[in-house]
Amino acid sequence: MRALLGLVLVAAVGLVLVVRWLRAVPELRAFVLPAKVAGSPPPGPVTSAFSHPVIPEPDTFHAMHVDLRNGDEVWSVAGPMWEHDWTVEPELYVPEGPSFDNEGNLYFSPIAPREDVSLVSLDRVTGRRRWSIPGGGAGCGAPLILNDSERPGRQLIHHATYTTALTLRPDGSTLWSAPTGLTLPERRPGERDLTHVWGMSYQPQADALLGVTMDGFVFAHDRASGAPLLRAPFRLPGAPAAVTRTVPAWLARLADAETDASFGPTPDGLGLFTTILDVVFGNGVNVANFYAVDASSGRIYVAATAPDEQDGARDGVSQNGAIYALELRGGAPGAMRLEVVASYAFEGPTGSTPTLSESGEALFVSDDNGYVMKLDRELREVWRIDVGSQVAASIAVAAQGGELYAVTRYDVIRLRDHGDAAEIVWRAQLDAYPSFDNFNALTPTITANGVAISIGAGRRIGSQQLLTKFGVGLLDRESGRLRSFAEGREESIAVTAVGPDGGIYTANSPVRRALARALLGDALPPLVGGIQRYRPVRLDLLVRDAACAAAASGDPRRMGVLLRQMQAALREAPELSELAAPLDAAGTSVAAGDATSAARTLAAVCASLE
Repeated sequence: MRALLGLVLVAAVGLVLVVRWLRAVPELRAFVLPAKVAGSPPPGPVTSAFSHPVIPEPDTFHAMHVDLRNGDEVWSVAGPMWEHDWTVEPELYVPEGPSFDNEGNLYFSPIAPREDVSLVSLDRVTGRRRWSIPGGGAGCGAPLILNDSERPGRQLIHHATYTTALTLRPDGSTLWSAPTGLTLPERRPGERDLTHVWGMSYQPQADALLGVTMDGFVFAHDRASGAPLLRAPFRLPGAPAAVTRTVPAWLARLADAETDASFGPTPDGLGLFTTILDVVFGNGVNVANFYAVDASSGRIYVAATAPDEQDGARDGVSQNGAIYALELRGGAPGAMRLEVVASYAFEGPTGSTPTLSESGEALFVSDDNGYVMKLDRELREVWRIDVGSQVAASIAVAAQGGELYAVTRYDVIRLRDHGDAAEIVWRAQLDAYPSFDNFNALTPTITANGVAISIGAGRRIGSQQLLTKFGVGLLDRESGRLRSFAEGREESIAVTAVGPDGGIYTANSPVRRALARALLGDALPPLVGGIQRYRPVRLDLLVRDAACAAAASGDPRRMGVLLRQMQAALREAPELSELAAPLDAAGTSVAAGDATSAARTLAAVCASLE
């Protein structure tokens, strides 16, 4: 009996210690002011993005992954220091976006909202809602922002639900609205809703707006009029992916209860946590992420599922993933067609967004087995490299220098593309929270002064992460070390969106924290949705980093983007007014096509700031 009591006592003490260990709150380490990054151009020739009057320069996120190629690279600088400013629209769960127009206004689309909204616009500075439009509960992706060809200097917002495509002006008024040709299917209780639209993209050759749905349809509309371009929406050849359980059923039920409490139950009754987890891992869906368009050739690349029979069994389910290259062919609106001109299948599913190189000659994707692959334009494999675990979302691809970034649940990894092979350069040193497990928490964004990332901190239990704190930081591109970090209120599974002001804006979409609250309860604050802003502080450092990057770039277009960002910072920081004259002089040189003189002036500004 004494022995039994002793064992019970030891077990009780052990349980108390484990609970205390799990509930311990990560403490952020101190960061010094980020040092100046040496301004040096990347190796290789200077290249510029494809230029088209309708396509904005990649100065901020105008689409889900910045631009049409999904590069996750902006020409502007981030931060390099921030503080959490605001969190707004907390009842809306937002797994994609936000996108920005050239005035800095934000646009995003929630999923399964209690309120009937499919698109919301926010003021960049205050976070105040500017306007919203209804959507009948249909799921939508990040909106696409393009230049208004009829009104120079203005932009338009392109958005779609499963049944309706539309173009809006920045004030929320509708320019046109047109049916996509799809109808909402009848679903049985408990059946997955696969009507999500992965945002819109643009194909300049046909002046076409495109949409891709989770259940594998592609639709196309004339950008100016909204007229459907296809006879009917095109169906990709893949079958729905197999469903595999990634979280124990009992734990998923607890996490669904947490998301239900904050955001309401989903119409299909499956629960928001389960719904998001299925999308992240591609369970039961045809297309699990965004798609890419090569603006120079017009080819469209979609990562989806392989045809049913490709895995060796015709059973209505696909065990494998595939990349499809599509071309839009034909003449008059309403009579065009999409054709699959190349495909590439691989073992296991994918939640990857395909990413194109700047030239469009290479495509970078990942699979479910820890490989990053480079394909040529015809989808022939050039190389593959094992990064150790499944890659999440898209590969960030810099325009120059063969510089790639892949993220897993644990790491941010820099790769170098040598043409016919690749190597791992570094794994980032994620050490924002000492004495706790630190993990990558979001897609990376390549900026002119580093790599913007998100880090989550907590405990690792086996392969599971119990994360309780989240924030955003800036990695040094050469070393992979953190230059700075700021703590936030909630996590995101969307993108590390760098605004035109150098701030970071994340779409709140808790998944890992839903698990943590399911286990730890009120030891953690409730889940919140909406958008949070990390406001840039120390604008002198932002101007310094921008001047150094502009001087090193050698590209007048990139210089112009950075000059506009610096001049906007000066308007908010009167103490920097002595820099107005040299920045104006550099701007005059850029306008005259004299990049050499502009670089000399900007190098002097860079040298004058510490």
